[in-house]
Amino acid sequence: MRLLITVLLLKAHIIFAQEIQKNIFGFATSNTFTYCNVADTTFIDKASKINPQVLRFPGGAVGNFYHFGKSGYGFDYNEIDKYHNGKFPNRARGLERSRQKKKHHHDYIDDFIVLAKRTNAKAVLVANPFVGHDEDIILMIQKLYRNNIEVVGVELGSELSNRSYFLKGYTIDDYIVFAERCSRNIKKIFPEIKTAVVAAPLGKRKGHRHNIWNNRLALLNFYDAIIIHSYAKVVKGKALDGQMVSEEVEGKNKIEEFEIFKDRALNYLTKEYPAEVQNYFSIYNKPIWVTEWNLQISKTTGNTLFQSLFVAQYLLEVLSSPKLSSIELTTYHNLGGRDIAGSIFRNNKDNIEIQSTYYPMIMIAKIFEDEIVRIEKEKDEEVFLFKCYDKYNKQVLNYRLDWALHQFICTYDISGSLGTSMVYKSVNLFDKANHLGILDFETHKLLE
Repeated sequence: MRLLITVLLLKAHIIFAQEIQKNIFGFATSNTFTYCNVADTTFIDKASKINPQVLRFPGGAVGNFYHFGKSGYGFDYNEIDKYHNGKFPNRARGLERSRQKKKHHHDYIDDFIVLAKRTNAKAVLVANPFVGHDEDIILMIQKLYRNNIEVVGVELGSELSNRSYFLKGYTIDDYIVFAERCSRNIKKIFPEIKTAVVAAPLGKRKGHRHNIWNNRLALLNFYDAIIIHSYAKVVKGKALDGQMVSEEVEGKNKIEEFEIFKDRALNYLTKEYPAEVQNYFSIYNKPIWVTEWNLQISKTTGNTLFQSLFVAQYLLEVLSSPKLSSIELTTYHNLGGRDIAGSIFRNNKDNIEIQSTYYPMIMIAKIFEDEIVRIEKEKDEEVFLFKCYDKYNKQVLNYRLDWALHQFICTYDISGSLGTSMVYKSVNLFDKANHLGILDFETHKLLE
């Protein structure tokens, strides 16, 4: 009888164990195919080692103005100038100049397909809201399906509540017309595909257009999820569109300055961000897709150990914290580009450099190689321990994030008191990785 009870309890535990969301480990590919060559075996092999579960195409603002079947992203400058009042018109022209210089005459969706197939990743797509029809997004889905790539969802535009669109006269009424029509037309042909609407930023004064935007959308029910973007701002200064355009120096030296950044980052990850996510869920009562997330793009924190630790803890918090359980999909911004702070792979004068987030991402990828169903978190001041269990309640992985000792450790192949550890660390939080993405990285056997 006791044996039967034990078996029943074990089965119940397996059934009710919270499964890890596979779509949490995703990556945006904005600009990637302009600057990174999918025919380059070095790039494609290193991208595969990250083991992305989801890839986003075409990107944010790039996605809003993409045209299927044209060269590169198929930009129409009349369309861009008509609807965007910010920096994107100039950025789009820069991307087009790079495309022409590299003699890219194919649609970048072809490169995306190569990457998605090579990494065995699913896709989340962004629909152009300005063309007046939904043929392009339908053709994109059909092309991916023909290539055996699963489409998990479609973003109904990107960041369309932003001031850059508002100043051109784009309103919530315009957005609802597009979003309802596009979602309906997608589901008419592909009922299995989820659609998500753009949520506006929180924290505005009463009556602000962002609050009106959220309240209007929250009353509707044609979509499956909402989209938010997360750029943690730890550097003082002026920010615009996820990037720092001016930065203030704090503290007497870099050590003091990065201690200030660390306190802000930990407060954001453990308090501010969970509160923000819960606030969004209370408004919409829908799952959340975070299709862009990173530190606020900054020359000060970019490519540092500090950014590496932040990125690792963000993912582990989302995977383990009940307060973040409404998040069902994330795509890190960004996989490849030529910026010095946001992308994992950086094109520097046509040489691909690897940045400091690469090895931590490889370490996090271990979660998706094993059948992890539950992650438990323990905290001791500035040390965070994440224990990963399989469906048999066996601990098969653990992660130790030590902000005081400036190191991130992944221990795997755990058997008794033994295991293999990957350690990514440096003397200072502000230390920057070399062109291979390395600060101090080692793999070795150790006692737990």
